[in-house]
Amino acid sequence: MRRIRWAVAALAAVTLSLTGCAAAGSDADGKPKIAVLLYSQQFEFMVALADGIKQKADELGVEVTVLDAQGDSSTQISQIQDQLAKNVDAILLSPNNSEELVPGVKMIHDADKKVVTVDSVVAGDIADAAVAFNNEAAGKMGAEHLAKLIGEEGKVLEFQGAKGAYHASLRGKGFHEGIAEFPKVAIDGRDSEWAADKALAITVDALTADPQIKGLFSHNDEMVRGIVSGLKQIGRTAPADDPDHTPVVGVDGTPLALQRIRDGSEAATVDQDPYVMGSLALQTVVDLLDDKEVEKLQLTEPKLITKDNVDDAKLWGNVFKS
Repeated sequence: MRRIRWAVAALAAVTLSLTGCAAAGSDADGKPKIAVLLYSQQFEFMVALADGIKQKADELGVEVTVLDAQGDSSTQISQIQDQLAKNVDAILLSPNNSEELVPGVKMIHDADKKVVTVDSVVAGDIADAAVAFNNEAAGKMGAEHLAKLIGEEGKVLEFQGAKGAYHASLRGKGFHEGIAEFPKVAIDGRDSEWAADKALAITVDALTADPQIKGLFSHNDEMVRGIVSGLKQIGRTAPADDPDHTPVVGVDGTPLALQRIRDGSEAATVDQDPYVMGSLALQTVVDLLDDKEVEKLQLTEPKLITKDNVDDAKLWGNVFKS
């Protein structure tokens, strides 16, 4: 809360400091300047997202500055201040926290600049536009596939992202909606906070207490790393064609997830393509600068990845690896 109070207090000062800025932020060569503020680049997905944005920037002829907040909302607020002081034309923001970045979006609007969020949203739907992943559809897709893998009956364990997180809430909602279509399947949901170490501990504890758990669903592929280690620890690593096999389904489509699908330790993942998302987000910013109408919320669609299509060269996990 201290960060929020600081951010709100800074709002007026930043707004005043911007009143003397020139109206346009474009370079002398006419290229629009767009600040890309990512909450973190410690994950392959976010690195690929930045790559997709940069590739699109080259295509569109705009200048982008990509900054990493290293998972800190106060850093993102400071970056917004700095970029507005440099008179950028617009900001493309991947918010660290939907609530904590509300003051930052207000700063951008008070400076009469455009802001588009990517991968997540800011509370109150106050950005000019948002580009994200259809997390709910991804959760439902994962549920349907997992239910079929376990013969449409039995208990499944759900490894949830952090409580209240944008992605976790929607993926969980979709997963429960999907499983509801299979009345003989029950869910045991556990808050795993996106963390592989927590997922490992939950795997060991839950499956030791209830060996009848037949399938596992993870809100992201990072937690699957811990899940697979946990399954090995308790001897639940039967081959995929063995009746005792415990199928694991994740979300993201990371390079490591694709490798696990190849070796059989992960049955499937639901792909969300950061290259597509980054490209669409930057195009949306440029369209707004050109006074074009854009949809308030645009969602990229999920795709199921199994052993049948894991070597598709177009999958972002394969593109990133290469």
